[in-house]
Amino acid sequence: MASINTSVGNFTPIESSENITIQTELVPTNASQIESDINLRRTLDSDGYYTTTKVGDFDEIGYISLIGEYPQNRIDIPRYDLSKVVSLGTNIANFNFILSLKDGDGEPKLFANKNVMIDLIAKYGKKEPIPVNYLINQRKLVVIDIGPLNLLTEQMIATELSINLNSNKNVEVSRNLFTYTNYVSDEDGKLVANPSYDLNELIKYITWVVTKPNQNYDDRLLPSNVIGDWNGSVPEPPAEDEQPTDTTNVPDNTGSGNQGGNTGSGNQGGNTGSGNQGGNTGSGNQGSGEQGGGGESSDFS
Repeated sequence: MASINTSVGNFTPIESSENITIQTELVPTNASQIESDINLRRTLDSDGYYTTTKVGDFDEIGYISLIGEYPQNRIDIPRYDLSKVVSLGTNIANFNFILSLKDGDGEPKLFANKNVMIDLIAKYGKKEPIPVNYLINQRKLVVIDIGPLNLLTEQMIATELSINLNSNKNVEVSRNLFTYTNYVSDEDGKLVANPSYDLNELIKYITWVVTKPNQNYDDRLLPSNVIGDWNGSVPEPPAEDEQPTDTTNVPDNTGSGNQGGNTGSGNQGGNTGSGNQGGNTGSGNQGSGEQGGGGESSDFS
């Protein structure tokens, strides 16, 4: 996988108003042994049972005490470690949420726009933990399981390896969105795959999905070479005005008026286009029974 920049830049903390006293305290060392509810998402399955899935990866490292004018007016708000969130440039992750990528039951990987991370860290520095904890809570995380995507790619690779990729009628896919097949030849000369993954490509696609559609309707689709790479091409079928290259399925030019009005009789040609029908594309003489093909041209115009 390509290296990912984790720098979030520098910021200057801003102190809060005078009537609030800020105090940060460390939690006991054994607190990290208990998984925080901020990371756990509970879902109801089809059998009526709740399952718990870890979708976040934020360790509680202390709390911020907000005290009002009177000592009794105090609230302790947890503070979490944000260092496990990978900060990405806006050309890759241009969204305002925390993205959690999971591969089945594996540990989640967290990603965010670098501007979002700078803002979250700055809010902790300004002793404003509430908006930070709101955004990193499991309820607000956007979770995507890439396990099913990897399974589809594995099936595609298996299909490709079961055919002759050296044939000029086949296409070898070298990248499928974020998966690189990395085909190489083994000692016996057979192709084998050594897949690798670049999550940056997947995150860029997610950015495109959640971005407001382009105002130009024709630009609302991604070019195919943006979401994949391949070698070879499939021959395109000939145009209607070109002679087919496949000599095994050449049309019969001696058929009835429906197949080729040029050789059909007046009555046969009349079945494919009367003078009135031919008038849509030419004069009445072109669509007459003598040139039954003229009527046929109206069918394809």
